[in-house]
Amino acid sequence: MVKYFLDLYIKPKQAWEKLAQENFSIKDLYLKLIIFFAFIPAVSHFIGFVVFRDYYVAAIKDFLKMAENDPEQPKRTVEYMKALMQELMDNDITQELMIMFVTYGFELFKPVVLAIIIFFLSPAFGGIKDPNKSFTVAAFALVPTWAAGAFYVMNSPLSMFMIFLGSFYTFYLIFIGGEKVLKIPSEKSKNFQFIVVVILLYLVLSGIIGQIEAAITYKILNV
Repeated sequence: MVKYFLDLYIKPKQAWEKLAQENFSIKDLYLKLIIFFAFIPAVSHFIGFVVFRDYYVAAIKDFLKMAENDPEQPKRTVEYMKALMQELMDNDITQELMIMFVTYGFELFKPVVLAIIIFFLSPAFGGIKDPNKSFTVAAFALVPTWAAGAFYVMNSPLSMFMIFLGSFYTFYLIFIGGEKVLKIPSEKSKNFQFIVVVILLYLVLSGIIGQIEAAITYKILNV
């Protein structure tokens, strides 16, 4: 699988054409790809909390100062940030490890969510309905997002920018993969309509799942 990574960045169309000929199982994709790349954001958060905690504490203080002048700021968000800042200042490695593994678990779940969306939408736009192909597109497309997660080590505007670029390239890869792997027709903008709906559904579901992850993390912080 490693041989496809460079091609996906340099010449994604040709890389997806080659991947379309492969028949990776979901198990293969998890064991040879996902478990490694999904760990990047999780361990980066941990390193950031341990090594570069001062950057996170400073950013949280700025947020809380801003929140004082914003009555519409959700109370739960403010409480969460206060709990996180206190944990960082206490330097509780046990809690930080627990948060890392919670993050890892949710990162491992991301390709499932994305693959399900792709699997059910593909036939509606003229593509094939194949669980393994859908999972292949989801798994390989998420690699840039996971790789950009390395920038979580430092909480900075550059980090957010790189994560945005990683997410943007993920959706671009799905757009190309939809045509090359899932055989979605490119004429009449069907492929463009497909990626727009995928993005909207994925963002909605990611927001819901993110709330669940935050709730679990909040409980850990208050143990």
